[in-house]
Amino acid sequence: MTARPPPTNRNFSGTTNNPRNNNRHNLIHIFIFTLLFLSVGLLCSAIYLSKQLDLNDNALSSQIRLGAAKINDNSNVLPNKNRGVEVKERTAVIRAPPTTNDDDKKKVQQSTANVPKATAKIAPLPNNINSPQTNTATDFSTFKQYPHDRLYCMIPFIWNRPTYSAIMSTWGQRCDTIHFLTDAMVGGELNGDHISFTNNGDGEEETTKPYWEYPPETFPSNVKFINMTRTWECPPTYNKRTGRTEQKVCRHIWEKMWRSWVYVDTHHKNDAEWFCKIDYDTFFFPDNFKYYVRDVKDWDPVGEHHYFGHVIQHRSRKDAPMVVGASACWSRKTLGGIAQVYREMPKGSKKGERGKCEDRAHATEEVTTSTCLREHLKIEPEAARDDQMREYITIDRYPLVLTWNRTEQGEWWFWKGKPKDAGQMENTIARRPIGIHKYKKPEEILTLWEEFYGPSGNAALEKVGKQRHGEVAKRFVEEVRKEMGIDP
Repeated sequence: MTARPPPTNRNFSGTTNNPRNNNRHNLIHIFIFTLLFLSVGLLCSAIYLSKQLDLNDNALSSQIRLGAAKINDNSNVLPNKNRGVEVKERTAVIRAPPTTNDDDKKKVQQSTANVPKATAKIAPLPNNINSPQTNTATDFSTFKQYPHDRLYCMIPFIWNRPTYSAIMSTWGQRCDTIHFLTDAMVGGELNGDHISFTNNGDGEEETTKPYWEYPPETFPSNVKFINMTRTWECPPTYNKRTGRTEQKVCRHIWEKMWRSWVYVDTHHKNDAEWFCKIDYDTFFFPDNFKYYVRDVKDWDPVGEHHYFGHVIQHRSRKDAPMVVGASACWSRKTLGGIAQVYREMPKGSKKGERGKCEDRAHATEEVTTSTCLREHLKIEPEAARDDQMREYITIDRYPLVLTWNRTEQGEWWFWKGKPKDAGQMENTIARRPIGIHKYKKPEEILTLWEEFYGPSGNAALEKVGKQRHGEVAKRFVEEVRKEMGIDP
């Protein structure tokens, strides 16, 4: 007979009194309590960091909101006693310089009492900068006129005198109205995306200060200042590649854009039929723009919605199409509609990019603009291409773009979403271009003016043929000059 094992002892609950089972239960309890402890610790850390970020954001924005008036939803425009007007939106404040009234002076002094003394200096402008001279080699009187297609050129800007001078002495003179929408804090020397400050001679480093603290007539009349809630002055960062600490610019371009368009809609909506946002490093062709909207498209700017430029499809959520920021244009009807959307959209979010039409920190301007237009006005971006599927606006320097070979290089991001028959290589760019991008230095803007508008055979034009991809680039410039009527 086979012996049976001894009966298993069970406790009152019916479980087996096995030491191994008890040890296992103890380990599970310890593991659960450890997870709970870690979760509570992480939650407390997240709450603390969130409060610190809020404090830092408030500290950074306080300097830019100096002297800003209280928001009044029932008032749109309040006259300023001495200069300009003060525009008030729910959170968008476009403010003219303070008046010389004694009470107003006291208010400004009180609001800036805790700000470190600024020592920024602005050199005087050349005498002719407000009325630049047209290049003598180009007779613009022979250009076709478009009296019903007036163009408003808006340049998002951080005050930089050399760049302003270069634009105003070249393509800027061809806009019907051109304004530089500029941050209220001024100072330093801008070089691309970097800002530098020099010693003022008294042992103190130059800093920034509000534009209204500068002497009258320091800035040209077409420079319009905007009080932003987010400063462009980023904290210094360490560059591992160069081993140096650098001061970069926090452009907060989305906030500047929507505030600027609200200002334009309020004050200049009837000054033009077409409105373009143009990056300061884009060389723009206003006459070619008018040729496109009238002779090519024959659009109605007052009765039709239009939002157009160089369309890409690789950066936003679900790859929705959008117009790149180099040059983004729309009709007067679209301006009126989108400005109202901007006035009413939620303000002050700090959550970054999340695919919503709202004012928020670190938002991408092109993505959010297209989102607002699509969600609220049902407007989709229109690609500006000619009948040979060539782009009117480039996203890079034209000699480089003319080498982009879709057949050999494959479907990299530039080609994503573009038609299969889109132009490539020498046929990438239209021969009546509207804008060519990535020319950040003032001297480059002046050189481009000579290349496209200077006398035949000028030095700048001849130099094009000697650079990399020079043969293709020079042939392109010569064809553009002929199409525009510069050369026979």
